[in-house]
Amino acid sequence: MIRAGHPGHGPRIPAAATPRRRPGSIRRTSTVDIVGGRELSGPLVLRGRGRDLLTDPAGTGFELAHAAVEVEIDRTARPAVARVTADPPLPGAEALVGASVPGGFRKAIAAALPAEGSSLGHLLLDDVPGAVIISGYAWAVEPGENGPHPGGMAQADICSGWRSDGTMMVSLRRAGGLPPMAGPVAPDLADPDDPAAWHELAPLGVHGVRRRRRLDLTVHDGLLDVDAMFRDTYVDSDGDETVVHEYGLSAGIDAATFTVVTVAAQPRVLPWVECPLAGASADRLVGTDVRAVRGLVGGAFRGISTCTHLNDLLRSLGDVEALAAALGKNSGAVRPVSL
Repeated sequence: MIRAGHPGHGPRIPAAATPRRRPGSIRRTSTVDIVGGRELSGPLVLRGRGRDLLTDPAGTGFELAHAAVEVEIDRTARPAVARVTADPPLPGAEALVGASVPGGFRKAIAAALPAEGSSLGHLLLDDVPGAVIISGYAWAVEPGENGPHPGGMAQADICSGWRSDGTMMVSLRRAGGLPPMAGPVAPDLADPDDPAAWHELAPLGVHGVRRRRRLDLTVHDGLLDVDAMFRDTYVDSDGDETVVHEYGLSAGIDAATFTVVTVAAQPRVLPWVECPLAGASADRLVGTDVRAVRGLVGGAFRGISTCTHLNDLLRSLGDVEALAAALGKNSGAVRPVSL
């Protein structure tokens, strides 16, 4: 597939590798694979997997938790959950059947699974609204035989990329569809010297879409040090996995009060030149309690100063308290460590 440049394209510098696990750290990784995004009707199937891995002070890795979920979305009338399965089971998840996606889905999760707020299963379900949104990129990256995707999910000024005067909305008004948006080929994030760097991943088939996440947590000088990222990819008709979105995120959080001391988002791959402007929105978390981040982002991070996908990455900081507790309980490493 020819990846022609476009004057409105955003950054195209994906991470080339996964950082090495640090002694005395915990790493949470997750993926959501999306099947059916090339179809304009029929079910959309989301398959999520995740793992929490402790690395002890000697550098040995131990799995603390794993999870897998499968969610089927019925698109015949309105996007709604038709089926949910989970391993290990998530008691109460059956109440999500019939819930609208994306409208109100995260509130439905909170009501159905009140005890799962920072679990891997919760993270995978929390990614469902974002996964439904990015499923459309399977069409947008490679238009079907009927022409460009009509941009049916477009909402003017919902985020920086969809601003009224931005590349996508202007193209929709003038040409009736989105401009070519194929991203760079995705560097392999697997580490041949560290097979445990990521949880087990199934091959992603042609026209498949994947959202991949990683969050590393260590403690140093009274700060919880977070290094996180997400990457959305699409496998084109030639079998090449290409990057659609990628952000990095670093944060320092007071280990005693859970106050966000520093935070910075690094735009790496984004479709359009307007998208990276949203990176500055992460600064608004400084001084807030990281345990309240999910509610804050969900309520206040809206409009052209933000990014829907960056917001999802920021929301994952809400898991830091639970991950820090797991780190302390299992390794005694919630203290400065020698790196």
